[in-house]
Amino acid sequence: MVVTFPIETPAQRQVLGVAISFSILAVVAVCLRLLAHHLADKRWITSDYFIIAAVIFAVGLQSISITGVIQAGIGYDHVTTIAAKYGLGPITKLLQLIVPLQFLWVLSLSCTKISILSLYLSLFPVTWVVRICWTTMSVIVAWTIGTILAGCLICRPFAYNWDQTIPGGSCGNQVTSFTVTGVINLLTDVVVLVTPMPLLYSLQMATYKKVTFITIFGLGAVTCIISILRISILSTMDFADITYSIPHANIFSGLEPCLAVILASVPMMRPLLGRSKYTPEVTARPSNKSSPPSGRSRSTGDDEFQPLKDDSSELCLRPVGPKHKVGVAVQNPTETREIRRGSEDSLEAGESRDMDQTQKGGWGISVKQEWAVLHRQK
Repeated sequence: MVVTFPIETPAQRQVLGVAISFSILAVVAVCLRLLAHHLADKRWITSDYFIIAAVIFAVGLQSISITGVIQAGIGYDHVTTIAAKYGLGPITKLLQLIVPLQFLWVLSLSCTKISILSLYLSLFPVTWVVRICWTTMSVIVAWTIGTILAGCLICRPFAYNWDQTIPGGSCGNQVTSFTVTGVINLLTDVVVLVTPMPLLYSLQMATYKKVTFITIFGLGAVTCIISILRISILSTMDFADITYSIPHANIFSGLEPCLAVILASVPMMRPLLGRSKYTPEVTARPSNKSSPPSGRSRSTGDDEFQPLKDDSSELCLRPVGPKHKVGVAVQNPTETREIRRGSEDSLEAGESRDMDQTQKGGWGISVKQEWAVLHRQK
């Protein structure tokens, strides 16, 4: 028989509020990130696929939290009170939900970190950064596998996790297991946070990239703070009174992966803000339209550019004054001409000087200037 608990206590409302709101925010953040890629004509990369997996796991975790409040009595009252009123069914259900909740927590966080590290690999092809990223990824994968195995093997038989009446069953210290996995999670958070920091001040890169990564570092610190708070709360959790002691641990366990997904996605949303003076021209999308024959480009949108095509063979620049002419012409190598070097007298007489191609055998630019000097009559 499924029990439905009334939502009466502040703890219940807090768990539901965090689970619902941050699930929506995480999904919206990833959708906006992918929309930004679409607007910038960028293909999905490995980092994007991992962040999509991370948000799926995070939403699944929050769904378990919501189920735990409604059907398992999270935050409703003490275990003894719930058991006396509703029986042991809700307690058993809650203990069953804790196992997949732990799995989804570690899977979501590991996917988020691998997503960020994959982004580092594509943007920082430096030997020591590549080594640190791959080493950290290996540690994260090992940590993920170890956490899942610990959740499966800490109680023998496995059903003893929720059925303490099985003869000969036993469980290890689950609080210690949660704390150790949380500490390893915090250490990998710090590595992900500081790895590319030295390169931000030594490499020449576009301003918007620097702003993006500085934002990532600042937001990553928030995740580290949440991780520290979670560890401190888990160390005080009492499994003997699980329904009463789990709400805050449940809040931070659900908040951390959702917040990590959101913070990892926010810096990638810059194309949604439109072009700015900090956006390099190469980020604009090329236009398939050709320019008009006159050689002048037509005005396009702020996010497009098109190459200039000059069909004219000579462009004359005429400064103010009737006695001075300057001509610029594109020369074909098949139409080579001999450089004429006149004397000062010939220049005064109105003859011209041509500057031939700067490189033989290729296209060149010829500059032609003419002066007319007025002679004073004696």
